[in-house]
Amino acid sequence: MRAVWRNRGAAALLLSGLVGACGVVYTVPDVGGNAVDSGTEYNVRVVPLSHETAAAANLDTYVPPRLPLAFQPDAVARVAAKGPPPPQLPALPAPSAPLESRPSFIPDRFPPLGTPQPYRIGVSDVVLLSVTSAATSVEALPGLLTAQAKRNGYVVQDDGAIAVPDAGRIRIAGLTMPEAEAAIFDALVAAGIDPTFSLEIAEFNSQRVAIGGEVRAPTLAPISLTPLYLHEAVELAGGLAVTDRSVAKVQLTRRGTTYQIGIERFREDPAARRIVLQDGDSIFVGSEFREDAAQLRFDQELALRSQRITTTEFALRLEELKATRESQARDRLRDAREVFEARLELGAVARDYAYVTGEVGSTKRFPLPFERSATLADVLFDDQRLSIQNSDFSAIYVLRPASDPTTPGALTAYHLDADNAVNLALATQLQMRPNDVVFVAEQPITSWNRAISQALPNLFITAASIATGN
Repeated sequence: MRAVWRNRGAAALLLSGLVGACGVVYTVPDVGGNAVDSGTEYNVRVVPLSHETAAAANLDTYVPPRLPLAFQPDAVARVAAKGPPPPQLPALPAPSAPLESRPSFIPDRFPPLGTPQPYRIGVSDVVLLSVTSAATSVEALPGLLTAQAKRNGYVVQDDGAIAVPDAGRIRIAGLTMPEAEAAIFDALVAAGIDPTFSLEIAEFNSQRVAIGGEVRAPTLAPISLTPLYLHEAVELAGGLAVTDRSVAKVQLTRRGTTYQIGIERFREDPAARRIVLQDGDSIFVGSEFREDAAQLRFDQELALRSQRITTTEFALRLEELKATRESQARDRLRDAREVFEARLELGAVARDYAYVTGEVGSTKRFPLPFERSATLADVLFDDQRLSIQNSDFSAIYVLRPASDPTTPGALTAYHLDADNAVNLALATQLQMRPNDVVFVAEQPITSWNRAISQALPNLFITAASIATGN
């Protein structure tokens, strides 16, 4: 009986020791209200994390640091471009001579042959009056002969008339020779003069044909009393001077219409010798292919081909220079990356950090990444894992000091209640800022278990002492 009471007393002592140990061994951290630490008072504002509060928190200005140039995608091109500019590739001139293409066939468009027509006097022609009787000339036409001797003939004026002394102005433009003689005779008779005379044309100036192109002496050929044929006009211009008769042609342009005959047919077809020319006709002898121009073009292209060979070699040297510069740039960038990574590992590079504590794998600092923003999810699900057994998913906090220097001690605690796992999606929306502290609370059972585990050694020593009677 005495042993039973002794065991009950030991149990009572064990329970009292356990309770006492639980009260002093472990203290659970808490977030909220006003906190005082080392004489500094913090004004803590707890904000439940939601879509709206996460968006508002992300408005805090923060620009993630950029990686050095050595890590940029276009680093090689940018570094290679910093050197002296490469020599410029010379531009090749185009051949100045036109490209000549030998025609395979010259289609003939034969002009109308025409029929010879009597010559009609025109403006600018010069006419002469020939007197057949000397006595009649001296006695009946003293004024006419005197005037003709002085002016060397009569010029048909713009109005188509000639001015004959003692007879007045006589219109003869557009008239044939017999018609003009009759008009002059009638005018003399009307003036009381009855001479015997004949009419001659001293100069044919009113009707002309132009001949040019590949002829020896381009000229303007007058049309006279006798019809002017196409082959005669070419001969008046010195004859043909074509270099390749197989591709040459004679073109006749008349009142806006152009006719053409190949040189071979022009020389051999008898019909070509019956083409009567008219006033205003234009004749051009030429070819769509000129051998001298083709030779000039060939010589120029041959010279350019030689220059292109030189230019190609120059371009290859430029490519080699470009490749050398890019290789040197890669080497410099590789060295720069190695130096940066070594400095980063040694902590010689200024970094921004967030801090993680509470029921996580280990309390540590989380380096904020370069060139992008990290989220709360990045911190929670990094290499340290949240413990399902120990972490209180309903009490996850992000502690952020106020950025306003006029409110010292102000601190915002963004509270993520992930007791419902759906709310973990909010962790992907809250962006981290430098010096944020992520705190994960422990479950209540974890606090009790830790208190027991810390008190058990003392309890065992106490029980042992009771059992021995010491």
